[in-house]
Amino acid sequence: MRWWRVNRPRRARRAAPLPGILALLLLLLTACGEENAPPAGEPPVLSGFDALPKQIATVALTPTPTPVMVSGPGGQSDPAAVVMQATPTSGPARPTATLTPFVGIFLGEPTSESGEPVPTLAPWNVSAGGAAVTGNGVGVVTGGGACTVPVASALGNAYTANPSVQQQLGCPVNGGISAQMVTQPFEHGDMYWRDTRQIIALADNGQYWQMADTWADGMPADDPAFSPPGGLLQPVRGFGLVWRSNQPVRDALGWGQLPEVPYSAYWQDFERGALFVGANNQIYAIFPAEGRHSGPLAP
Repeated sequence: MRWWRVNRPRRARRAAPLPGILALLLLLLTACGEENAPPAGEPPVLSGFDALPKQIATVALTPTPTPVMVSGPGGQSDPAAVVMQATPTSGPARPTATLTPFVGIFLGEPTSESGEPVPTLAPWNVSAGGAAVTGNGVGVVTGGGACTVPVASALGNAYTANPSVQQQLGCPVNGGISAQMVTQPFEHGDMYWRDTRQIIALADNGQYWQMADTWADGMPADDPAFSPPGGLLQPVRGFGLVWRSNQPVRDALGWGQLPEVPYSAYWQDFERGALFVGANNQIYAIFPAEGRHSGPLAP
């Protein structure tokens, strides 16, 4: 049997969907072009440190501190807000040593057993108080030549008869004065008060002290803590205050033997000390710079 083929009509080939491909490519290209486009809607709001404006400031360093202006709103300088640079402060001044002057004769550390004020050393007063001595003076000659001021007659003999006293005292610096004085004898010396409110103590061993009379009415006249042996006295008032407050004076003089007695005296200042008439018309020479005295000298 012969096969025969029936001719069927062939199917037409499908054409490629070109319009669709082109549309897809166009869509892809559009998406790539809009990748960096700004987002739609309201921008985000920054907060915290990121919200602060940023500005570069240039500071010029100068030898002299310059005020720094603080920027205000809108970047404008605000004159009311000025920050001054710190000024360096020097450290505290270091103390310097200062010498303390001392006047008079050193007595050691003064103490007061009764709590009374300690007297201070009195400066040496030249030609203070009293009236000028009248009458002819005694002309003298020292190692430096003739003195221009004579020695008072009441003191002349004691001065001229003791060459060592002349050398130590030098020449008179005034004509002499009459002075009101008070004296009190002690076991080993004497105390004298002068109308210049100075107290001098003369010990039998030649020691000499000069102190200010700081006693005043209303202060204790004596101190019951000091009990003298039988027949002796505790000095009172100005003498007592000096005696109680200065142990070197107290130890050198001892206890009082008789009460204090006022009298009139002659006093004359010299270049390096003084001559004065003491109790019983005895004459003493004092040398403040040396803390010594000579006497009693023959009148």
